[in-house]
Amino acid sequence: MNTDTNDLRYSEQTAIEEKFHLILLASRLLLQNSVATGRVHQAVYQLADVFNWPVRLFVDYKVLTLTAQIGNQFISRFSRSVPAMNINMAAITRVYQVIDAIKQGKIKPQEAVEELEKIDGGLPHYNPWLLILMLGISSGSLAKLFGADWSTFLIVGIATAVGVFLRQQFGKRRLNPFLIAFLAAFVSGCIGGVAVRLGLSTTPELCLIVPSLMLVPGVHLINAILDLLENHITIGIARLGLSCVILSAIAFGLLLAASATETLISASSKSVHLPLAEDMFFAGLVAMGFALSFNVPKKMLAACVLCGMVGHGTREICLNFDLGIVWGNLIASTLVGLMTVYFSQRYQAPSAAIAFGAVVGMIPGVFIFRAISGLTQILALGTETELLLLVNTVVAATKAVLMTLAIPVGLAIPRLLFFRFELK
Repeated sequence: MNTDTNDLRYSEQTAIEEKFHLILLASRLLLQNSVATGRVHQAVYQLADVFNWPVRLFVDYKVLTLTAQIGNQFISRFSRSVPAMNINMAAITRVYQVIDAIKQGKIKPQEAVEELEKIDGGLPHYNPWLLILMLGISSGSLAKLFGADWSTFLIVGIATAVGVFLRQQFGKRRLNPFLIAFLAAFVSGCIGGVAVRLGLSTTPELCLIVPSLMLVPGVHLINAILDLLENHITIGIARLGLSCVILSAIAFGLLLAASATETLISASSKSVHLPLAEDMFFAGLVAMGFALSFNVPKKMLAACVLCGMVGHGTREICLNFDLGIVWGNLIASTLVGLMTVYFSQRYQAPSAAIAFGAVVGMIPGVFIFRAISGLTQILALGTETELLLLVNTVVAATKAVLMTLAIPVGLAIPRLLFFRFELK
């Protein structure tokens, strides 16, 4: 009798530990692959509902803590340490598919754990040389959106391709990610700066700035603001801090390259308007590059490109109606959010897998770097600073902040309106 009771208790305990492992593993995979904290909470509560567990989740930057009420007991468990934040939309999509299968009773917890551990072991990425090629084309296309000539398109593409190659090689050697961002920005900036010194471009500043824009942590910035808007303050501040440190590393690398090649990044910028069809074409190429970089599944690439084209085209229309670039970002991001609600349902995938690749190209990296450059010039000039430089720096910094805020707010609006229709 005692043996049977002990066996039963051991079996129950094993089942409890397996369920804890399942929930924590799923939530850790979502967090480390850059899902917003609110979505991580949703996934945990949906899994807990399957097991009829009242739970509470605490999300920290490095670890998750899950507390469940089982009978009359409160039991807590910690996840494994969360590694560096990655961006892998294929992994996120697969995790959500596993969660959906559990909810529908298609697989058992043990089978779900096995599937999640396969995801944790790593999923295939796109060919590294394809990424180098596409990100080079995407960077050149981004330069075209800023009014670059074709020689600048080529220079920016080469500089970006070299920077991406270096990032891949340094990543294999497990260098510090901030050092990788600094070195990639410095090398690509030097290539652009040398091209400027040789007079190979009629839009010289873009040769220097645009390659570094591909390093901007747009997804982390968007997630940080979403977390803060949804009152996940601790992790939101952590993500914002991560973004700021990466941006600082990129900025210092870019400024050092500008100094080494004796070129200057102006704090002011001119508005350039392309024909709508041309704007949407290059925006689609930008979205394709980011989508491949984020490992978006092949079946969703077309949706990501379409959202990028429509979103950027909408912003261009807003600018033509003199609504301003901040309102343009907000309206365009809202429209992208609406489109991703539909595509999320169609592909049974999280909207972030489609939305991020489409909107990251609207992150105002150029204004961020112009503001930082203006600030360094002000520090160097001191009391001799001209009023125009001061005004241009403030304007660039203000645009950078407001444009960045507009993107996650725009993406969040459709989610709030159509929340029950989206795959959660």
